[in-house]
Amino acid sequence: MKFASTTALALSLALGAATLTAGPALAKKAAAADPNKPQFSPAFAVAAQPLQKALQAKDFATAKTALPAAQAAATTPDDKYQVALMALILAQGTNDTAAEMTAADGVIASGKAPQDQLIQILGVKGQLAYNAGNMQAADAAFTQLVQLKPTDGDSAILLAQVKTREGRGTEALPIVDQAIQAKKAAGQPVDEDWYRRALGIAYDAKMPAAVQKYGVELVEAYPRIDLWRIVLQTYRDTSKLDPQTDLDTLRLMRVSGALAGERDYYDYANMALNKGFPGEAKAVIDQGTSSNMVDAKALATSKALAEVKQVAGSKVAADKADLPASDKRARAAADGKQALLIGDAYLGYGEYAKAADLYKVALQKGADANVTNLHLGEALAQGGDKPGAVQAFALVQGPAAPLAHYWSVWASKGAQPAAAPAPKQ
Repeated sequence: MKFASTTALALSLALGAATLTAGPALAKKAAAADPNKPQFSPAFAVAAQPLQKALQAKDFATAKTALPAAQAAATTPDDKYQVALMALILAQGTNDTAAEMTAADGVIASGKAPQDQLIQILGVKGQLAYNAGNMQAADAAFTQLVQLKPTDGDSAILLAQVKTREGRGTEALPIVDQAIQAKKAAGQPVDEDWYRRALGIAYDAKMPAAVQKYGVELVEAYPRIDLWRIVLQTYRDTSKLDPQTDLDTLRLMRVSGALAGERDYYDYANMALNKGFPGEAKAVIDQGTSSNMVDAKALATSKALAEVKQVAGSKVAADKADLPASDKRARAAADGKQALLIGDAYLGYGEYAKAADLYKVALQKGADANVTNLHLGEALAQGGDKPGAVQAFALVQGPAAPLAHYWSVWASKGAQPAAAPAPKQ
């Protein structure tokens, strides 16, 4: 939320300050003419005039000297509001943060500040308290601000930020969600930072379901490669994935451009090799080196990576040559397990149409519907049938359902290049 600058706020407060009327007779006459005008006590009207004149002249030294007398004379709510307002203008004019906080409290406590001014002052107070590390005061200010503006997402985000700093992530997350939903209800795009904040809170608080929820919403709204990596990494870190679901997550990281660095490529290739897919394992390492994500020298220096490539490479020819016969055996089998397995092999070799066909056979023969539909969606999506892929992903239930949702987003949205860094000013 953007608050007014100190100068702008001081100007608005100065314009909103009432003109003080000296003398009981004049004060009574003014009150009779307009009963809605502030009701200042005669003593305060006299004591505060030197302060007001000094502020109007921006003579802050004189104003500082005159302030105590005006504060001592303030007895009515209007007196207290007016003197706190002038103290706030003085504090801002002299860059006195501590005095600004005290004066802001006085304006709020008077109960006389108009709502638009109160909102502005609460925002400034909250920011000052946050910057000073006073999270309790910042929490109180932003909580009141949200109560005054329940549909203002910016205020809710600020309150959530404070609660996060206080280590109260479980309280912060519903507040961020409130801000997100308010934006959506208004038909406005939700800020990327809001989704990332919700995802970060959920990740820190170890809330897997919330990580999945906000991860999906983030890449639905902003399907960039850098965000795909963040989302899928947090998903892997917070979810207890079985080896098969983890492999399918790495497959999505590959197609979305989210793999980065030797470790990612090794994990993927080693997992694929252990599952019996040497073609996929070799292809992953080859892709890593050709894209410079894996330094070619790493194959010489990393024994583990070199071993995976060597073992996978030695098996590819025989594995590929056996596929036609394995395909026939799978189609003739009594159940769908072999059809699912050979479909996965085709998937690893990039033969998406053959993979999809065998996955359909596997479904007909009673293979695990959730795993098979997930893999069918992967084959269809990579083969170009996006609507068919989305339909298959929608049928996935159980532990793999969140991953199917991520895959469905990729099938619909793809992965866009990472945002260019902002130019230096």
